[in-house]
Parts: sequence; C-alpha cells; structure tokens
Amino acid sequence: MPPKVRQKTFGVLNHSTNEVYYYNDCRKRGSLQGKKTVILNGYESSHSGEVRDRLIEPFELSTNCIDIWGYDIDKNENKVFKISRIGKVKVKNDDWANENRHQKSKTDCFRISGYMQTPVKLELSMMAKNILIEEYPLAEQDLRKEGDKWILETLVSGLEGVGRFVIGLAHEIKVIDSPRLQNYIDIFFKVFVINKAIAQEQLLY
Repeated sequence: MPPKVRQKTFGVLNHSTNEVYYYNDCRKRGSLQGKKTVILNGYESSHSGEVRDRLIEPFELSTNCIDIWGYDIDKNENKVFKISRIGKVKVKNDDWANENRHQKSKTDCFRISGYMQTPVKLELSMMAKNILIEEYPLAEQDLRKEGDKWILETLVSGLEGVGRFVIGLAHEIKVIDSPRLQNYIDIFFKVFVINKAIAQEQLLY
C-alpha cells in the first residue's frame, strides 16, 4: 500500500484530536482512547483474499504501531489487523460493548500473533544475522554470538514468519533443536518439489 494511504490512516487515528477517539504517542506503545467502535474500510485480508469493511473495537496498538488489536464484532473474536492493509478508518459514535472479551495475543519478533508460543533456535551466518536485524529489529534482543556464528533463541507465535525467513536463507541458517519448525520446513520443500515436478510434466503435454 502506498505510504500516503498509510499516513492517511494514521491521520485519522493519531492526529484528529477533535475526535474522541485517538491513540497516544506511537513511540510509547500507545493505548487507544475514547472506547468507540470503528470501521476499517477496505481491509485487505491475506488469509481470505477478500477486501471488505471490518467493524471492530480497537483496544491496543502493537510495538512500532504496525498492528492494531481489535475485537471483531461480526465474528465475535479478537484479531490483529495490519495498519498497512487498512484503506481508511471511520470512527462511529457507538461505545464498546465487549470490553470484557478483549484479549491481546502475543506477537513474536517476526510479527506473527497468536496465543500459543513455540520455542525455536537458529544458528545464523553473519549475512543471515544482518538481514534478520534489518527486517525484524525486535529479534536483536534474542540474539547472541557464539564463535563466528550467531544464535537466535526465541518464542514464536506461529511458524509462518520464522519459516519464511529460514526458507529464504536456507544456506545461511541451521535449525537447532526445533522439531516443529524443522517439520514445517521439510513439508514446505516436499510440496515445492512435488509442485515443480507437476509443472514440468504439464509442459510436456
């Protein structure tokens, strides 16, 4: 999404101080004020592939203001919404009706959120370490150096984020004592090989 759209979204949430709904200093993990429901117009969902409006009760921003935790009124569940996927925000006059159900999930350093966490341990080359810090700055707190390698030992809320990172730098990273992650990666490569073989076979016909 172009930067101007993202800034427009922040403008509604952060700078419209004449509204009763805003969030405090973004640099300090701002808490949402006003306790009003909002409509996220044109929200793009990667999971469903749909672009539609979401009616939510937003109750907290993530570190660096990348995500909003909100209670999805239509689905009666807490979800994480990416700021970059929001077209614009419309503040309603309706007060929260589900505050007792608000529950924030845990977001790992790869920006994946969930309520269950899995320990992972990776051995990284200097290249992998540098890319990790550049793309996922919060991972730096869980890094340590051992000889000429770097060790990342952290908890993840899902395998998608760390899995994509490892697969993209497979020759620069070694998975250590992390069976769930290793299984995730093995399955990915098996499916990749099968799909590649099918695609090559189709080219013959």
